[in-house]
Amino acid sequence: MSFLAGLPRAWVTIHVPGTAVEGGLATYFACPSDRLPPLPSNVTTLAFLSQAARHPEDFMAQRCERALADLSARTVADLPGNVQTLPDDFSRFLDGDGLRDRLRSATDSYFDLAHSAVEVAGGRLLHVVSDSQWVYHYLLYLSDSGDSAVVGTSFPAGFSLDDDEADFWRTEEWGYTLVADSLAEFAWRWWMDNEIFYRVHVEKSGLTAEQQLYVAGYGVAADPWRK
Repeated sequence: MSFLAGLPRAWVTIHVPGTAVEGGLATYFACPSDRLPPLPSNVTTLAFLSQAARHPEDFMAQRCERALADLSARTVADLPGNVQTLPDDFSRFLDGDGLRDRLRSATDSYFDLAHSAVEVAGGRLLHVVSDSQWVYHYLLYLSDSGDSAVVGTSFPAGFSLDDDEADFWRTEEWGYTLVADSLAEFAWRWWMDNEIFYRVHVEKSGLTAEQQLYVAGYGVAADPWRK
């Protein structure tokens, strides 16, 4: 059975300004897939990133001091856990000229490959992004058949835990959520959500027409994410 089979499906994200949310204050919200704005037809090319503004000061733009292994083609190849064939969109992201510095994070998330890839049914998980407070993690699922997806979890999968940390996680309720069908979809939704957040809350500027349509496409709001 595939690792993805039976996983709950939702886009776990920040509160996007202009969208309604239920359940009060939370860091992240899980929005069911049927409430999400539709993907653009050319999302797999990552053209939206190559044309986007750069943010070299952001945590995602360069190696974060908290990261065990920064994201690059070389560090992926050297990572323990038998990471070999990569999906085209992920390879394109790694090889792109500065694509990572087109992304920014309202919660100071950063790229981190952790200690190793994690073997799961039918493939392995490659840790990609950590929230700055380790509230949430995003991992790329690489199937043995060549398929891929992005999953999220509160558990620090891919990190070597000491005894106390391992004991803690044995008492916690956690699981994986299928958040995106590809790295390209993940990158696009992340880019849109966080760009909108920065324009509204930091830069105090109006949304573009594309961003307004995106916000309207969320429909009824997300539910608070829980472990």
